[in-house]
Amino acid sequence: MSANVPDPTPPSMLPLRSKEDGPLFFVIAIIIFLACISALITRAAFVSAANWRADLNGAMTVQIKDTKDRTVKLARAEELLRALPGVAGVSVYNRDRAKALLEPWLGKGNIPDDLPLPVIIAVSLNPKAPASKAEIEISLRAGDIRAEVDDHRRWSAEMNNAASFLQVFSLAALSLLISASIAVTGFATRASLAARRDVVNTLHLAGAFDSYIAGQFERRFGQMGLRAGLMGAALAALAVGAAQLLSSGGSSLLLPVFRLDLVGFGLLILAPVLTAFSGALTARLTVLANLRERE
Repeated sequence: MSANVPDPTPPSMLPLRSKEDGPLFFVIAIIIFLACISALITRAAFVSAANWRADLNGAMTVQIKDTKDRTVKLARAEELLRALPGVAGVSVYNRDRAKALLEPWLGKGNIPDDLPLPVIIAVSLNPKAPASKAEIEISLRAGDIRAEVDDHRRWSAEMNNAASFLQVFSLAALSLLISASIAVTGFATRASLAARRDVVNTLHLAGAFDSYIAGQFERRFGQMGLRAGLMGAALAALAVGAAQLLSSGGSSLLLPVFRLDLVGFGLLILAPVLTAFSGALTARLTVLANLRERE
């Protein structure tokens, strides 16, 4: 009696693996590899943009203009700023520290002692209730200190423009790669359907519905997309890991640095699943549309 029981998973009319699929498999794997790298760069761009805005909006710079009794007024300005509500921290860049910052560019010992260097105070603001530029200027004037306060508004606008461009560029590259993967799958499905026209015609004569035929192609290209997605994601993980080792965890001031954290691993794990789903869906819709055109 068990011999009469139908197989719950009948064999596919199309082979799930074929020698003809080799080039297509590697094309999809390369596209997914590039898509994973682009997705990680896109996320890094958004994270870096948020950090840039936070750094610029959370700090101000005070330059002491007084040349007479500069040491006394510098100490008084530091005291006034530390006591001001909305200021989280104060860091003084005196002459020695300014020389240390210029030495990598001018060379050690090449800075003359009579070179006038600005005295700058870096002010870190309280993110919850930051002090305003006007409050800092009023406080310094009350202490008889002539200073210039920079709230980095100009730099913030330029950084916002750069961050927006980087975000749009990364999203556009990711969208193009996803579109390329769908287009390649659709083209391969049409080619496979044309190569197996005799099988499709036989199935039609046997009474098979279009949905059944589309399901055969859906199963095949879905599994191919899963395998290609796994390879592409694995290659992306190796590339990012190698980049991290070569950079030794270093960061860049302007360029985003992408790392394999939990979110990054989540993106890499999600890539094969989305590739399999999009491949299966693209194959199914392509076959159904092609069969309707023949009717």
